[in-house]
Amino acid sequence: MTLKLFHNPQSRATMTHWLLEELGADYELVRVEYEDGSMRTPEFLSISPLGKIPALVDGDVSVSDTPAIAIYLADKYKTPVDMAPGLDDPRRADYLRWLIFQGTAIDPAMLQAGLKFETTRRQAGWGDVEAVVDALETRLQTAEPYLFGDWFTAADLLVGGTLNWATEFGLMEARPAIERYVDAVTSRPAFAKTVGAE
Repeated sequence: MTLKLFHNPQSRATMTHWLLEELGADYELVRVEYEDGSMRTPEFLSISPLGKIPALVDGDVSVSDTPAIAIYLADKYKTPVDMAPGLDDPRRADYLRWLIFQGTAIDPAMLQAGLKFETTRRQAGWGDVEAVVDALETRLQTAEPYLFGDWFTAADLLVGGTLNWATEFGLMEARPAIERYVDAVTSRPAFAKTVGAE
């Protein structure tokens, strides 16, 4: 069965496109436009309640939001490529921590940096931009080259893909460990074929 990814190359859906390519999945891209109202139809809202992309349809199942889609795909589609520790794998907790860190810390910190608003570490769930960069730099100093050695996981894809944008647009400091990690993640052939080509 072909997976359907609702997609626009000017969106986070590019990371889900990249993930599908890494997994070797059989998928179809369904391009949607921001201005034509197609993401506000009842049909699309039944797939993605906020009317946003990425959104994925897998048979009778629909999933929206980048981290949720990544968890779903990496857990379900483990062949020919396994990109997620299993439920009984002790690495699972660290994997989930960093996969979710993309949406709960990196994305909000990028928004804070882009809009230039102040917050205290106590007010915001992500702390602030400096706290996020400090946490990433500390963890990525032990990436060899990925979070789990030479095993590239869906967490690497989300963290590395988002950090690529954050550093490229000057929203986060490209400290040495961050820069080294981004280089490793973005040098993958599936990145060049999907995100790098769009």
